[in-house]
Amino acid sequence: MKNPLGGGNGMTPHYSGTTLDAQARYAAGTKAILENYFKGKAQKPEDTIVKDGKIFSKAYGAK
Repeated sequence: MKNPLGGGNGMTPHYSGTTLDAQARYAAGTKAILENYFKGKAQKPEDTIVKDGKIFSKAYGAK
């Protein structure tokens, strides 16, 4: 299956095969991001992929 957005742009968490501890960390991180968003608070840089319409994270985007 090909990602329609191209390589390096998929943001799908894959829970299958991960430990319960890891799943709890994923859930806690997602919760924190959503809480920040709905409260209008800034996101932590390590949780930011796009900022001001430009790719902010070196881990994602065109390579």
